[in-house]
Amino acid sequence: MLGHSGEPTGRGLTGDEVERVEQRFGFRFAPVHRAFLSLGLPRGPHWPNWRSGSVRDLRARVTAPVDGVVADVLEHDFWPARWGARPIDLEERAAMARAELARVPALVPLFADCYLPAAHPRPECPVLSVERTLVAVEGHDLSHYIWRVFLRHDLAPNGRPVRVAFWSELAELFDPEREGPGIMAP
Repeated sequence: MLGHSGEPTGRGLTGDEVERVEQRFGFRFAPVHRAFLSLGLPRGPHWPNWRSGSVRDLRARVTAPVDGVVADVLEHDFWPARWGARPIDLEERAAMARAELARVPALVPLFADCYLPAAHPRPECPVLSVERTLVAVEGHDLSHYIWRVFLRHDLAPNGRPVRVAFWSELAELFDPEREGPGIMAP
């Protein structure tokens, strides 16, 4: 499907290659992400090159969502109420934020600043764009995302996207159709 958009693709990842990536970076691809990468490895500057890319660059992409939230914790006083009292000491605040974020689903780079939840068992896991604490649903699932972004055909999704703990809450903070209080502590 991606090849029809003009995006270059190479030979898909083998099962062994996928397992090596997962071991190296400490996550599990969602089955739908794994299947996508086995069909063909997208190439280009905005796609992660899981086969031969720089380990340092790939690691930075893998850690970017958590690092971005921690940056907003330190620079903009972001602090979800459910994390409890916000520490005054910045090092302690960053450590507590990282501990809380270790409990939420990891996000795996897909394209540019878009991610799929790691190890999400359902094929309809959402594609999320993440820039620090600004999160948006870019596709209700991988197929919807590819059709919308690469094939320029915005299919109407059925219902709301599947929720991903913490990340969906951030997306709802910036959803104009959302009603109710946010998750930020005063």
